[in-house]
Amino acid sequence: MSEITVAKFQCMQVQIKSAFYQCYGGINFIDADYNKLGFEKLITSHLGHRSLNAVYSYSDIIKTIFYIHAIGGDALDDVSVLKEQMQDHPGLSLCSADTIEYVSQQLRQPNTVITTQKAVTHIINEHEGFNKLLPALCKQGGLLTAATDYTMDYDGHIVKNTKPDNARNYKKTEGYYPVVCSINKWPVYMQNRNGNTPESYNQLAIISKALTQCQSQDIKVKKFRADACCYQKQTVLYLEQLSILYYIRTEMNHALCMALQDETDWQPILLNHKKAEVCAIEYPVFGSRQHRRIIAYRTKATGQLTINQTDGYSYHAILTNDPGDAISVIEFYNQRGCDGEHHFKELDYDFGWAKLPFDNIEMNTIYMYATIVAYLLFNIFKHTYAVKTRFVKSQMRLKNFILHFVTLTAKWIKTGRRWILKIFTNKDYSPVFVT
Repeated sequence: MSEITVAKFQCMQVQIKSAFYQCYGGINFIDADYNKLGFEKLITSHLGHRSLNAVYSYSDIIKTIFYIHAIGGDALDDVSVLKEQMQDHPGLSLCSADTIEYVSQQLRQPNTVITTQKAVTHIINEHEGFNKLLPALCKQGGLLTAATDYTMDYDGHIVKNTKPDNARNYKKTEGYYPVVCSINKWPVYMQNRNGNTPESYNQLAIISKALTQCQSQDIKVKKFRADACCYQKQTVLYLEQLSILYYIRTEMNHALCMALQDETDWQPILLNHKKAEVCAIEYPVFGSRQHRRIIAYRTKATGQLTINQTDGYSYHAILTNDPGDAISVIEFYNQRGCDGEHHFKELDYDFGWAKLPFDNIEMNTIYMYATIVAYLLFNIFKHTYAVKTRFVKSQMRLKNFILHFVTLTAKWIKTGRRWILKIFTNKDYSPVFVT
């Protein structure tokens, strides 16, 4: 057997060239499309104009926050890296971290503080302009259209933090507890709360506002999904009045469990690769005589049995007015995990919810709204470029999008009184900029 000799580097020769090149050249294409699609005008129409002496508009602030995350930054101070990388751009307006803080103080809204008879204090904060902007941005960016019937998901999310105005939640952690209404995982309404305010609190008003604002954008909501936080009589009556099909997790009580245990028409199914049984019954809920449809399924109980598992089964139920077959209802409800909750993971780890920059809920709420807008903008551009190029995929998370699209060596040069972007890559970016 012949020996293979591997030459080792004794030293590495380095040649330093002082010329400047961008590392995140993909931002140039995103910024060009941002201006082309008219998002600046849309944001200004909902948030208003700043003073005549202001150098940066609200659109510039949100765009700066978006671009910070689009290069992989996770703190406002990373804007210094962004500015350094985009220093040769002839028309890009990027503000400083101090300006973002100052504008957040301008946009902040007063808290609504409610103290219950049990001395529990609820702190609620929201911004009407941002809430109207979210569905409008989804519509203008093509994420939602007027020709489709949509499903709205209602869910809360614990944002852990150590801010001085946070509160302890039911999971024994401290933080905020925002509630988000979303369609196809695109947030269309958000209300921030302190940690001890459950997602069921004042939920009918939130659902009503979210549906009204979607209707104003000609976004048709025909179905509604939620967990047991929306298992309330007034919410169900409101959805029935609007002829919306609802799928709401039912609160299990002893009477309902006894009714399900007496049921004999159970059909075996395979649910999430596990054996289960399903049935549909008509049952009076909310203490009224009116019967409503409940789709229930049960699985073999494991471990120590509870009072509602005396027959050896664990029961789960969904309240619905959908006349379809029981299995389809259960499968549709279980899609909440992808359509109604997945975006929280991206907001936490890709868009800064896990590292809120300010020390009070009013300013952090503004930052959370701004990052929701950034999240929507990211998805708008990602889906646009996925159609045009081979190296961008619609299922990409932000990190992959940065790796495959944003990371690009580029340089602006001026020749013949024109600015030209020169890029250095073997990827075909031409579908992005060739009209």
